[in-house]
Amino acid sequence: MSSAENALLVVQLMSQRGQLSVREVAHELGVADSTAHRLLSACRRVGFVRQESVGGAYFAGPALHEMALAASGAPRLREATGVLALQTAQELSETVSVAILEGRQCRFVESFEGNRPIRVSSLLGQLHPAHASSAGRAILARLGSDDVARRYPTKMLERRTDRTIAEWAAFEAELDRTRNRGWAVEFGEVEAGIASVSHVLTDSTGQPKAAMCVSVPMSRLTTGKDALPLANALGSVAAQVQSLLRASVPLNGVALS
Repeated sequence: MSSAENALLVVQLMSQRGQLSVREVAHELGVADSTAHRLLSACRRVGFVRQESVGGAYFAGPALHEMALAASGAPRLREATGVLALQTAQELSETVSVAILEGRQCRFVESFEGNRPIRVSSLLGQLHPAHASSAGRAILARLGSDDVARRYPTKMLERRTDRTIAEWAAFEAELDRTRNRGWAVEFGEVEAGIASVSHVLTDSTGQPKAAMCVSVPMSRLTTGKDALPLANALGSVAAQVQSLLRASVPLNGVALS
C-alpha cells in the first residue's frame, strides 16, 4: 500500500480507538515499527494525532476532533437540541446534555444544568469513557458488534470507579440490555455519586449520531426503577430531536447538511 493509504488507515484507527501506540499501528498495518513511527509523525505534523511525551502513546489531535464534530453535524445537533434540551432540563430540574462518540470516548457538545440546589454541573466539552457512560453505551449499542470490537481490540476497559463495568463479557451483556430496553443507564461508573440515563439519536438511515443524556446525583437515582420515568421523558424528547434532524426542511430557515 502507498504511504498515503497507510496514513489514512492510521487516521481511521485513531478515530475508532482514540489512542494508539507505534506497536499497535505496526501490527494493524503489517509494517515495521520504524514505518509506523514515520506515519504517526506525519499525522502529528498535520494535527491528526498528538503525543504528550516522547516515546509515549499517541492520541487524537485537534484536526481529528474538528472532523468528528463536522461529521456528527454538531452545529445542527446543537440547533436541533438546544431549545428542547433546555426545556427538558427545566422540566426535570436535572442536567441534560448531548454527546457524540469520539473513538472510545464521548464528548459533550451541549449541556444545560438543572435548577435544583444540589445538581450535576454542566458537562459541556468534557470527555467520558464511552464504555462507562450511559451516553457512550447508548451510541455503542447501536453500532455493529464488529465496529465495537474494532474500537476495543484488547478488550481492556478502564475502571474509573469501583462501580465501573471493566470486564468485557459484562460490558457486552450491558450493551445487550441497552439494545433490548432502548436506553442506557449507569450508576456512578464515570464519577462516584453521579448516575445518568441516555437515549441514542439516529439519522435517517438509523445510524447513531449522538446521545441525549440526563445526569442526576445518586441520592435521587439509585435503581433501574428510579431511572424509568427519566428514560421515558428523555425518550419523548429524543424522538422530537430526531424528527428535526431528519426533516427535509431547514432549521431556523437555514439549510444545513
